[in-house]
Amino acid sequence: MDSNSKSPYITSTGEGHRIIIPREITTIEECEFLGIDVETFILPEDITAIGRGAFMGSRIKNIVLPDSLTEIADDAFSACLNLKKVYLPSGLKVIGARAFMGCDNLESVEFSSDIQIIGDEAFAFCRKLKNVTMPDKIIKMGKNVFHSCPLNLKP
Repeated sequence: MDSNSKSPYITSTGEGHRIIIPREITTIEECEFLGIDVETFILPEDITAIGRGAFMGSRIKNIVLPDSLTEIADDAFSACLNLKKVYLPSGLKVIGARAFMGCDNLESVEFSSDIQIIGDEAFAFCRKLKNVTMPDKIIKMGKNVFHSCPLNLKP
């Protein structure tokens, strides 16, 4: 799959894609890695925001989100069918609507204590999502955040 051949950060090698994101980049733009065929993705420490649909439908299994990250926009990781676990970093304050919706293999999510806003249907239809650690300081929780998830919520 080479749906992102327009991205300046992706180069093809004989064995797949290689992603190089310069340190001066602070935002992953809208739909930047839409449908990318990469299993592990490590974002540099200077990233503060992930744009709308940035990784939507990608084959990511593992993603390392830096502590500098403050916002994950709407649909950023929706339909990432191979994603299994997400640790949300300490600086993260906002998770947009449908940000992880339809991540069929997502099993666990650990929220940071700084999270303030979780958008509508952020984790809806994550059919294997059983373990969620929730902070107690959320300011706004959207509608149907965990719709169709077999949850065990932990404070």
